[in-house]
Amino acid sequence: MQHERPQSKFAEVVEKIRDMIAADELLPGDKLPSERELSERLSAARSSVREALRALELLGLIETKRGEGTFLRDFSDHQLVQLLSTFILNKDQTKKDVQLTKEIVEMGCLSSVAAQPGLDEQLAELSAKMKKSSFTEHDFFAYLMDVSGNSLLKKIWLIVSDYAAAIHQENRPATDMEAFDHLIYSLKTKNIKDIFEAYKQLSSR
Repeated sequence: MQHERPQSKFAEVVEKIRDMIAADELLPGDKLPSERELSERLSAARSSVREALRALELLGLIETKRGEGTFLRDFSDHQLVQLLSTFILNKDQTKKDVQLTKEIVEMGCLSSVAAQPGLDEQLAELSAKMKKSSFTEHDFFAYLMDVSGNSLLKKIWLIVSDYAAAIHQENRPATDMEAFDHLIYSLKTKNIKDIFEAYKQLSSR
């Protein structure tokens, strides 16, 4: 039986900030409490509060103005950021949805890479990079995102992937070389069915 990982301090603070925004009925342009005040109000370490605020700022949900403080952003003109920010602030959404979205984006990347001709050199370079002990699963897909040439897809993936990693407190080393080698081989053959089967094997670890 697989046990659910305990929620990270980062995710807990993000949820508490979300609840605070809703409870205080804050609107775009409203100022948030200071880092110290949030730490006291949420009973959280300042380092965790700082990390959560940094992530929310990267998502475009808040902005920091030097000498003024942190404010809730009006992100209505950024549809992607609006979608993701609303998702994170929605208490009814689940961690499984984050992971599923990440997998859908990664499969889209694999399809895009497979459709490109003459990638033997890039895939050989990827195989070589994987031999480094510091090389992670995140590094693997970041490389393939670059190979796909779709910068928007990579931006979407980075946001979803970073949030998924924060929730699960992981950035797994690429230790299952057989699974990764199988995926790279499948990309060389350009057989979509084999590619998705190899990815399924990898994601089920």
